[in-house]
Amino acid sequence: MKRQILTAVIVSCTTIGLVACGQDQAPVEEAAAPPAQEPTMLDRAVETAKDASDRVGAAATAAKDTASEAAASAMEQASVVGERAETEAKEMIEQVKSFLAEDKEDMARELMSKLSAMKDSVSETVRAEIERLEAMFSDA
Repeated sequence: MKRQILTAVIVSCTTIGLVACGQDQAPVEEAAAPPAQEPTMLDRAVETAKDASDRVGAAATAAKDTASEAAASAMEQASVVGERAETEAKEMIEQVKSFLAEDKEDMARELMSKLSAMKDSVSETVRAEIERLEAMFSDA
């Protein structure tokens, strides 16, 4: 408020002084008000902030899209690895059964230790078969 009063007093004094000297008042008004066409520093700062915000938003969207694609790819790879482990476990189960039929118990036990390690990465059906074979070995 004090600044506005002080500014009004200064402008009034300047106007009175110029009128007293015989000069026109128009130059004072032109000097007091900045041209409406020229952007102020605040306008430029606001525009810069908007541009930066737009760039950050675009970067965030791009990062989100990339993360989504990476997650989808990782899920697909995990599925392939899981299917491969499942197939491998089934083949190993059949080999264990074959070794047992051929009385190659040492080879069957060695393969069973590998199967036991894989037990957590296979389906419930295969896990149940592995546990059934483990029970056979523990009974023997």
